[in-house]
Amino acid sequence: VTMTKVIAVLNYKGGVGKSTTTYNLGVALWILGKKVLLIDTDAQCNLSGLIGFDQTAGDSTFYEWMKDDDVNMPIYVLYDGLSYVPASKALSTLEGSLIGKRNRERILSKKLSAYIQPNEEGNYIFDYILIDCAPKDGVVNDNAMSASDYVLIPTECSGFSLQGMQNLLFSIQDIHDNINDKLDILGFLMVKYDRQTRISKQVTEYFSEHFSDKMFKTRIRKNIKFDESPLVNQGIFEYAPESNGAEDYMSLAEEITGAKRPSDWRDRAVKAWEENQAEESNEIKEDE
Repeated sequence: VTMTKVIAVLNYKGGVGKSTTTYNLGVALWILGKKVLLIDTDAQCNLSGLIGFDQTAGDSTFYEWMKDDDVNMPIYVLYDGLSYVPASKALSTLEGSLIGKRNRERILSKKLSAYIQPNEEGNYIFDYILIDCAPKDGVVNDNAMSASDYVLIPTECSGFSLQGMQNLLFSIQDIHDNINDKLDILGFLMVKYDRQTRISKQVTEYFSEHFSDKMFKTRIRKNIKFDESPLVNQGIFEYAPESNGAEDYMSLAEEITGAKRPSDWRDRAVKAWEENQAEESNEIKEDE
């Protein structure tokens, strides 16, 4: 029985594909038969938006869960075996309300602990928990790192890829030394990779040179489908399963797990998504 692996998807630089990676890697792991939980901790709510979560009055989110000791984890099921905890805009005020708390960096790990323990039969609820993080240094991200086994760092193939990187690596080391000694870098993931361009080569070479043992072999190639899919609340596997984007995230999931993709891997998310849509339209009919 493998234990639950908790992975923070983090980079202090914005616009590098953290939410895209969290969601699409999550779906790829799910296609491999893993039980996956996605947690959105970013006030921009990009991951929640990609999923199509629309907060209505009374919906509990990551914000209420972190702030209030009496709130249970607000888990929403997307597909059977793939669940998520959504974010809300109110998260922008969370830093302020956590600052005064004792052991404030450990709040999330304490709250998560019940969900990463095996049950009486020795089974785990989730195989993977992926945490989508905001692009900044702060208490919420310290919580994400304190609760995680690994940090996955999406790295854009551009001249800005080193912005904030030193601070991020310092934070990871700091959390590792003082709070969570099992925290490690899972890998640097090159995103928006285009092997035709010199900058993609240069950035990739730089990271290979400085972090050779921490570079994913898989690279996420530049693809317009990644920009289009959020407009219809879909990830790459639902929106464009034939694209190289789907191929790349599938390869990444294989690289992380060592598992092999099923022969019908291109159809699984499309089918689940269509079933969801059918269920939702039935619900709407019933409401009418």
